[in-house]
Amino acid sequence: MAGYSCAQCCGEGCRYHGRHGQRSCQGCEDAARLAISRGRVPPCAGCGRRDRNGRVDERQTKQFYCQACWAQYDGDRLVEYFDQPSELEVKCSRLADMIIGARHTIAFTGAGISTGAGIADFRSGLNTKLPTGPGLWELPKADRPQGNILEQCVRAKPGRTHGVLFRFWAAGLLKHVISQNVDGLHRKSGIPSKALSELHGNIFVERCTKCGWEYERDFNTICPGGFTGRTCEQERCGGRLRHSGVGFGDDLPEHITARAWAESERTDLCLALGSSIMVTPASEMPTWVATRHRHQPSKGLVIVNLQATPCDSLAALRVNGLVDDVMERVEAILRQRGALTAVESESVAGA
Repeated sequence: MAGYSCAQCCGEGCRYHGRHGQRSCQGCEDAARLAISRGRVPPCAGCGRRDRNGRVDERQTKQFYCQACWAQYDGDRLVEYFDQPSELEVKCSRLADMIIGARHTIAFTGAGISTGAGIADFRSGLNTKLPTGPGLWELPKADRPQGNILEQCVRAKPGRTHGVLFRFWAAGLLKHVISQNVDGLHRKSGIPSKALSELHGNIFVERCTKCGWEYERDFNTICPGGFTGRTCEQERCGGRLRHSGVGFGDDLPEHITARAWAESERTDLCLALGSSIMVTPASEMPTWVATRHRHQPSKGLVIVNLQATPCDSLAALRVNGLVDDVMERVEAILRQRGALTAVESESVAGA
């Protein structure tokens, strides 16, 4: 999907006109439905063909698909893949080698790393093997659990993968984490904010709109309107505080995005963990890393996920398995090879 440009968004009716132009633009649904209401069939997001029997994907991409592309897309996108134990062991060993040989390793994390902590993801199908069950976007509204997913985030503690990444960072094997998650579990695991780019914000962090100072709370700061009612306590500031969460269609914070891109440009190994690599503009980062190092077998992008992603063909290594199991096995191999000391591997994340 590298270089993919949506044929529908930024068209008439797109509520985010001129701001996206990539896969998963939420304006695609608006533009497609407006065209259909006026008797014009929009081009298929997959093949470009105009099919009056096509449909809009209401659950995820919000794009219009012809009948044939929809059948393929809907049939493939929720399938979960598991490597056989022997193959999984070979891949974990190779991943350990890649980490040892890398100059600057970063992680790109999605909702899949927090399912082990009890937070449901968005895209898993009805037959998922995950303990949290089907993704929230796949369940009919009537079947969705009561309460808000943010309540799950408040209750959650760092999971197994969060702990592994913290220990990798403490050992110097991991330089930076770029996360799409708002649950704050990377910070709770012990990774400092300077080594973390939370692209979509953190429900526990509010930021001064005047000086940019951040305040990390022990409660959910998300609130209607964005402003929390508190003010900055820095000397001679007093600016209004705003929660750091980023809504669909909102621009990502410029300074955080710039730091994440700087890390993406610097890295020679990016671990995409538990991410569909579909939500733009965040997904452009691992895609760029994969494209840049595509012809280097020990560098570039490594994907650990159950479902297929648009970057699978670009990745140097694709591991099909539960991210918690994979990362703990990789950690054990690194310990066996002396790349991770016993003290580092046994240290407890600061949850």
